[in-house]
This record gives sequence, C-alpha cells and structure tokens, in this order.
Amino acid sequence: MRSKPSHSARSVKTQHLFAAIIPALIVTFSVTGFVWAQRQVTIVVDGRISHVRTQATDVASVLRQAGVVLGSGDVVTPATSSPVGADTTVLVRHATPVTLDLGGRAIPLNVVGTSVADALVAVGIDPAANTAVVPPPSAKLKRGMKITAPRVFARVTQKRVKAPFGRQTIRDASLPRGLRTVVTKGRAGAKLRVFRSLVANDVEGPKILAAEKIVTPPIDEVVAVGTARRCADYPAIKASARVLAGVRSLKPPRRGRRMVCEATGYTPGEPGVNHTCATGAYATRGVIAVDPRVIPLGTHVFVPGYGYAIAADTGGDIKGDRIDLCYDTIDEANRWGRRSVTIIVLD
Repeated sequence: MRSKPSHSARSVKTQHLFAAIIPALIVTFSVTGFVWAQRQVTIVVDGRISHVRTQATDVASVLRQAGVVLGSGDVVTPATSSPVGADTTVLVRHATPVTLDLGGRAIPLNVVGTSVADALVAVGIDPAANTAVVPPPSAKLKRGMKITAPRVFARVTQKRVKAPFGRQTIRDASLPRGLRTVVTKGRAGAKLRVFRSLVANDVEGPKILAAEKIVTPPIDEVVAVGTARRCADYPAIKASARVLAGVRSLKPPRRGRRMVCEATGYTPGEPGVNHTCATGAYATRGVIAVDPRVIPLGTHVFVPGYGYAIAADTGGDIKGDRIDLCYDTIDEANRWGRRSVTIIVLD
C-alpha cells in the first residue's frame, strides 16, 4: 500500500523558493551597505586634484589608499589624524629639500613653496632686499637645489646736519624806500638724518635716507624793506647833520623826553661802515644810527657826553633802545666805547 505524503507539493516548492531568495537578499544588502558606507574625498596634492571613494575614517588612511606618500616637512590640511566625512577635501603640499649656503654656512631646508624666495623667507631673509642670491629669488625650486645667499644684515647710522633757515621780507613804512635792514638774524637749526644700508659679506651697500627729524628748529631771517620816501627826500636831515657836525655843546636842553639807551661809538673809517647814511646824510659827528621804530629818522636828540645829534642812519644791529654815535676818528670812538646813557629826545 502506497503511503500518503505528509506535506503538499506546493508547500515543498515554497520552502525551496525561500531558501533561494534569502542568500540573494543577504548578498544584495551586503553590496548595498558597502556602497552606502563609502565617502567621496577630494585630494589636492601640490595643485593636482583627484577624487577617491573610500570607507576610511581618517585622513591618514585616505592618503594611504590614494598612494600619497608624506615626507619630512610636508604640510597636510586637515591633519592626518582628523576624521573624514562626506565631501571632505584634503590638501597636501610636499616640501622640497634644498640646501641654503648662508655666508658660508650650509643650512638644510625642507621648503613648502615653489620658488627660491620661499626658501629665503623660511629662514627670515627678505627676498626683495637681497639681490645677490644665486639662483635669483624668482627661480623655481628643485629637489636637491643649492641656494647661495651672502650674510646680509641691515645697518642703521645717524648723522646730525644743519637745518638751513628761511628768509622773510616785511614792509616797513618807518624806513626810507628801498632800504633793507635785518630785523631778526637767521640762525640755522639742526636735524638728525637716519640712514639704512645693507651689509653683505662685510661689504656695505649704498646708504639710503630712511628718516629725518628736526632736533633744533631754525630761526628764519626777517628783513625789513623801507617803503617811506627816498633818502634823497631828506634835505632837512642832511642840513641838520651838517650843522650838528660842528656843534660840541654838552649843555643839556630844558625840555624833551628822556630815554635810556645803550650807546656805542663808531666811525665811518671802520670796515663795513658806509660813509653815506640811510637818509643820504654824510656819516660824521652829530649823526647817530637808530632803530626807526623806536626813534624816527630825523629826530633830534641830546646825548650826555656826546652832545646834540640827529637820527639820520640805521644799522642791522641797531634794534630797540640801541644807538650808535658817529665820531670822526677811531680814537674818539674807542674812548666812548659802549655805555648806557639817558638821552633826551627833542622832537
């Protein structure tokens, strides 16, 4: 007697179907999960760009996968220990090994850069200030290159020089037209100049002015130019000067304004003394030189010990209450010398 199957044929077929589907699903999920776990990372090595799909979790692993070898002095951004995420960009700059001969001393360098100038900057040398570098700062770096640079340093020196004074001209209605007299003597000041030069291998280059500062201000010279009538228009003054040349009276007048002055004797025979006065009068006894702003030209005065006189001349050194008394001889002028007197201004 034939036995009856305990399960239907349909049930057996279903079991076999599940047995075939399950492994296929496992393979599918494994492959899909692997794809999902991958990240796309951009790597830029010395300007060259590449893209890597990876399951690595840090920068160092990504670089190993991409075959990027790092050496001493290379720069990686972000750091090799940093984690990577989606769309991470890794920058790698390889250092170029070179040797810098600095004034006879060999310095090995791993330079992150592209030119000789980058190597100079790495040791603190200004490429623009050092023109004796071989190869020149603009040359491209190469592995194993030898760069020669002289021993260079900046030298700063100072020099104190004169600061010249300027000149100013003012109009003075108290002086005869065209007459020039120094109101304030000019005096040079002082300024400090700072020079900078480069010294390469003990040879100093040209000095360049780096700064300049006034330490003592100069004093400008001030010259007064007369705008009053011409000297030839003073006939009364010239006439009075001729009259007073013969007057020797030492008796003081009863009236007049008193004024304390510093009086100095002079004679036309002295070097630099003009025989003709500012007013055109002849320089002789009875003529005095004054500051026209204090004692107007043409004013008659009495000087104790000298006598009557007329203000008919001026002088560069005659300022304020100073007057010069004209004498006919040097001996007379020397005997007077310089003294303080109280003069009497008559008009």
